[in-house]
Amino acid sequence: MKHHPILVCGCPGSGTSLLAKMLRHCGVFLGADAGPIYDRKFHESVSFRDANNQILSSTIDFPHSPKGVMQFREHNERMSANLDTILRSIDVAAIQQRFWGAEDRDQPWGWKDPRNSATALVWKSLFPDLRILLLERKWRKSVATERANSLAGEWFRKQSCADIRHLYQNPVGIDRADIICVDFDRLIASGDELNATLTALGLDHHGVEDFQVFSAKVGLESPSQ
Repeated sequence: MKHHPILVCGCPGSGTSLLAKMLRHCGVFLGADAGPIYDRKFHESVSFRDANNQILSSTIDFPHSPKGVMQFREHNERMSANLDTILRSIDVAAIQQRFWGAEDRDQPWGWKDPRNSATALVWKSLFPDLRILLLERKWRKSVATERANSLAGEWFRKQSCADIRHLYQNPVGIDRADIICVDFDRLIASGDELNATLTALGLDHHGVEDFQVFSAKVGLESPSQ
């Protein structure tokens, strides 16, 4: 495979599904097991999602997105201390077999899961040339009044706190210089942020020219997904 793998992460409910859907429509393959491209949300490879379940179950016995600051920090500590054991437990060949299916492996590819923010250290260790996309959404009081399209969105708006959002936006063990940050507000405003992201990934030829048409295609009328 000639293309660097792309890891999509960010705080649950902050719009990672929308970013993933945009990338799929720009030609980034997110898995034969990621569901239909026109689904409203998720766009997550089942094989990589199961691997994140495995990692989190091994550190905090909680295969879901960490919901508390202490829980997240406990996971970070245990993951860092037991990294070699965790790496040996991940069957990368089996994951990729399911991920690719019968698809051509010579294409831009990656996977999305908000929990990638908690497990990025594992994936960067397994894929040293990994490109990490981190969706950043600034929380404001007005956000809490928005309609949530998912339980994760409801949690982000009503229950998340600054400290845990900070943990999701700063994956442990990852150099900040290795992260490509994507601003949610700019992402939904015009094609500039998406095109800048594709350029940073070396995929500028996949860029969007008519953002209005593209917005309709990805269902941007529901940006909170």
